[in-house]
Amino acid sequence: MTNERPYYDVVVTREDGLWVAVVDGLPGGATDVDRMRDLEPDVRDLIAGLRDLDPEDFEIRWHYRQGEHDLTPAVALLQEREQSAEEAVRKRDEARYSAIIEMHEAGLSYRTIADLVGISHQRVQQLASAGTSA
Repeated sequence: MTNERPYYDVVVTREDGLWVAVVDGLPGGATDVDRMRDLEPDVRDLIAGLRDLDPEDFEIRWHYRQGEHDLTPAVALLQEREQSAEEAVRKRDEARYSAIIEMHEAGLSYRTIADLVGISHQRVQQLASAGTSA
């Protein structure tokens, strides 16, 4: 017995100023939105309603096409790199925060710490104060 969640292939195109999504093999499985950020929740609600599922009980495999162009690999690479960049920024911020706390505990001034970590002394003070009150 497998516990894999079902998946749906969804083809996204741009038509008449709208993002259009068509769920492959699902009669009535089409929707359109003005903004890309609204597409996933709308598609999830559409599939859930047509299949009597919870919107989080399935996976969506997105395919981006425009005319004869399959944009899926380019979009997937961009999304992967965006996620990697967000993770790198999070790790950088954690390291910066740890360094600020350690330098503050070592007695360095906010201005000295700011000079070393490359942010304003006001922001250093905010972070250092958050660390001592947390």
